[in-house]
Amino acid sequence: MKLGKKLGIVFIVLAILPFASGMTFIILSSGQIIRNTAIANLSEFSGNLAGNVSAFFMSASGYVLSYSEHPDAKKLDWAAMDPVLETIADNSVLIDSFLLIRRDGSYYRSDNDGNPARGGLVTEKNSNPAAAPLSLTSREYFQRTLVKNSGNARILYVSDPNLSKSTGKKQIVIAASIPGRAAPAGVFAATIGSTAIERVLDSATLELANKMGHNAVFALVSESGALVSLRKNDPSDGRFKEYAFTSEEETTTDMLPEAFRRAHLELEGSDAHFVALTNPDDGKEWHMAGARVSGTNYTVLLAVPDDDLFVATNTMWRTIYAISAITLVVVLAVSALLGGRLAKPLKKTAETLKDIAEGSGDLTYRLQLEGKDETTEVGHYFNKFIETLHGMISLVRNEATSMGALSRELHDRASGIRGDIEAISTNVSDLNFQTEEQSASVTETSSTIHEIAKNIESLSQQIEGQSASVTESSAAIQQMVSNINSISTNLDRAGAGFDALLAAANSGRDSMQNVIELVKSVSSQSEHLLETNEIIDSIASQTNLLAMNAAIEAAHAGDAGKGFSVVSDEIRKLAESSAEQSKLIETELRNAVNTIATIVEASAVADSAFTSVTTQIKEANGLVQEIRMAMKEQTEGSRQVLEALDEIQNITVQIRDGSLEMNQGADMILKEMSRLEENSLKVQKSTQDIARSSDAIGEAIGEIAGVTEKNAVAVRSLTELTERFKL
Repeated sequence: MKLGKKLGIVFIVLAILPFASGMTFIILSSGQIIRNTAIANLSEFSGNLAGNVSAFFMSASGYVLSYSEHPDAKKLDWAAMDPVLETIADNSVLIDSFLLIRRDGSYYRSDNDGNPARGGLVTEKNSNPAAAPLSLTSREYFQRTLVKNSGNARILYVSDPNLSKSTGKKQIVIAASIPGRAAPAGVFAATIGSTAIERVLDSATLELANKMGHNAVFALVSESGALVSLRKNDPSDGRFKEYAFTSEEETTTDMLPEAFRRAHLELEGSDAHFVALTNPDDGKEWHMAGARVSGTNYTVLLAVPDDDLFVATNTMWRTIYAISAITLVVVLAVSALLGGRLAKPLKKTAETLKDIAEGSGDLTYRLQLEGKDETTEVGHYFNKFIETLHGMISLVRNEATSMGALSRELHDRASGIRGDIEAISTNVSDLNFQTEEQSASVTETSSTIHEIAKNIESLSQQIEGQSASVTESSAAIQQMVSNINSISTNLDRAGAGFDALLAAANSGRDSMQNVIELVKSVSSQSEHLLETNEIIDSIASQTNLLAMNAAIEAAHAGDAGKGFSVVSDEIRKLAESSAEQSKLIETELRNAVNTIATIVEASAVADSAFTSVTTQIKEANGLVQEIRMAMKEQTEGSRQVLEALDEIQNITVQIRDGSLEMNQGADMILKEMSRLEENSLKVQKSTQDIARSSDAIGEAIGEIAGVTEKNAVAVRSLTELTERFKL
């Protein structure tokens, strides 16, 4: 790390440490106090709101307690009390109406004239004299002040919000028992409507918004779980809106968010005045405080987000962060300035030493010395060191120049000797290469002659085999020619047989055509016989009808017609017999026609078969003729092959004689190639010995040249190193 950075870090630490310590102390000592104060203010504020709500109900409770002790109330004389109560209710901003409830639950109401037939009691339909009075026995305030008041005590009770049975509007009833001799005589009550409730709650939530912000939630709940009021911010206009009391049905704490219900139960089950919770709707942390409303069974609940409750703490944190950021920027700037000024001379010295350590640098540079502190002493010794180093580098540069000249001279002489050795080595290598090529050629030629001799011997054997094969081929071809002649004779006979068979098939087909024509003629005649039989049947029917008419006429003639009647009976019997025979003939004729039709179909099939046989015979005859022509051509080709085989046999004999002479010459060549190969090996060995000697000399000269080259490189490196410095 640079000295300037180190000095800057030291300055920053020295400046920030006291500041951070002070800020930490302030936060730890005052942050929790402020949070506790904010929570205490929330609890105190919830108590104040509960006191305001209690004062509101107590102002209305004064009327109820006073009139519950009135003599007319004890006598349940509504007629005497009604005018006064109506006047009070009309002029009051708190009370909507008064109720006088009897022990059976029937009641009178100041804003309802009631049923005249029932003495002013409120009924389901006041205009109906037979209507039954409405009963309030199920109301909780009636049960608390009268039914469950076995000790005839004086009880004041503020009810949960309920819907009026006479008006249907939501109201809160403040009821007090009317003392009797042994038991309560009845109940006197006052109703408070939405207008008065909203007036007091508007005042409470306005104060809540001013002190705790618009995100707070106000709720008024009862011990029985009824939700009297629920007020929270309406995003549309940024004002508190009522969600419970203005509802047209009775509401319970189920309307509260789940987290608020759990917090309410936790407050009821402990002595704490507040509880922390997490609202799942926005994921933020909240605090809830509760306070009982004196004189009622109500509890005021206030829920405020931590962002609004601890706004003072958050503001303090933001202020501290802003001050810390500004302080850090100022300290960084001052530290960087002081550190740079202190480290600048040392930085320049370090850069010069770095150049020298890396093998370069300006050796003429000298530090400007001012003052008499430790930094000045370092600069003095630095200048002295540079002067000493300047002299050493100058001496090294001069010696390096002299060594470079000697190295170049030695390198030039070694290069000349190396060139001569390389020329000798090249000539010897060429000679060695030529002898190796000659030896390889001799070896290859010897191998070739051996291979030729083997080939000639193999050729002789193949020629002998070829001669035998030609002889066998001639015999086989002659046998094949004999077979071809026999096949040609048989094909001629088959052709004659096919011609006769074709003639017979044509004759049979013509005969079948004649049979078909005759059968068709018989079928036509049978059809005519059927028509004739139908005519005979018709004549028999008409004759039978004529005989019946004659019998009828004979019957009409009486005795004179008896002879004619006998004739007509005989004619009728003859007609019936003719009709029966006509039917038998028709049946036989139809069977004959069907049989003839079957014969026609069979004849047609036979004719088609004869046609197919004729076609196939023609095709087979054509194939036989083609095979016969091919056999003739094959006979001629076989004859030509026999003549060629005779010529091949003669040539084979001549080749066999020549191969014997070539075999004898190859043996003589092999003997001469063996002697030449021995001489080539001797020459090759001598040239290889000369080449190895020249290579050894060349390697020695190469090592000398390498050493001189390394020396020259070292001299150049030393020269370049000294030239980096400025002298």
